[in-house]
Amino acid sequence: MSVPVVDLSGPSGAVAASVDDACRRIGFLGIVGHGVPADVAGDAFDVATAFFDLPLQQRMRVAMPEPGYPYGYSPFSREALERSLGGDEPSEVDLKETYNIGPIDPPPRPLAEMTDPDERAVYAPNLWPDDVLAAFRPALEAYYRALADLSRRLMSVFAVALGLAADHFEAFVDRHGSALRLAHYPALERPPRTGQLRAGAHTDYGTLTVLATDGAPGLQVRSAAGDWIDVPHVEGGFVVNLGDLMARWTNDRWRSTMHRVVVPSGDTGRRRISIPFFHNANWDARIECITAAGESPRYPPVLAGQHLMAKFRSTVATAPDRGPDDTTGEAPTSAAPTRR
Repeated sequence: MSVPVVDLSGPSGAVAASVDDACRRIGFLGIVGHGVPADVAGDAFDVATAFFDLPLQQRMRVAMPEPGYPYGYSPFSREALERSLGGDEPSEVDLKETYNIGPIDPPPRPLAEMTDPDERAVYAPNLWPDDVLAAFRPALEAYYRALADLSRRLMSVFAVALGLAADHFEAFVDRHGSALRLAHYPALERPPRTGQLRAGAHTDYGTLTVLATDGAPGLQVRSAAGDWIDVPHVEGGFVVNLGDLMARWTNDRWRSTMHRVVVPSGDTGRRRISIPFFHNANWDARIECITAAGESPRYPPVLAGQHLMAKFRSTVATAPDRGPDDTTGEAPTSAAPTRR
């Protein structure tokens, strides 16, 4: 199994057929011809690198202020993505630090009218390190808008690939509360312990993820046979994968595939930076299975926001604040799941 690369600028019928094939087989694809300006992406990586190069004390100025706050800086070894899969087995915390932002435009309705605290959390204020990185906010807001536009285009491609009208998904995603993440996997002073990963095995939660990387290896996807396969870097492009909601939406015609980030053997001294954009449906979108003729839905209808938050709740480990100034590869001894 390999991850195909699709040129979105090609003939629409050929693009749709290639996307459908990739989503059926593996749930991952590379894309080029995407229209995101190179300087917008380059600026995002520049400010991401500058942020993670700041002293830990300065990064902590924009730390998530309380358990459950979705945006801001999360220190090294705070998250355990493998816990999102459920089960009772303990899992190692991930060898990374992150910074998250959410929607950058006003919410679709006033926060006071939102009765669900989880919905209000989606529109919580972003935390910006303006005092030390003046270029940070404008660069990430430009990148967020570019990736939101690309995701909207991809949802149109998805509709055509499923034999639907090109605008079929528009009413479900026109008020999306998507998130952008800067992920830093710092160089380690020693090899990780058995079972320690930069990002534990997991699936994504929403409609789709658009991922840009700095080219450093480590991302792997699990094949149907259970093998872990390296996902190659797409020069000048992105890696796109489906989330659990899209697999459910397509009645499992398409796959939301397990993936992880490993520390390549003998490569502990190399850092890795990636920027995933997690695209979500509208909070109140009612998602019903898209079925073929004669096919029964495998899942009951679900509200997109409730589905999303149910997946989020178990991925963060409570641990002492640590940063890549302490990158020994040793996980904290005290870790318990909490809400993000």
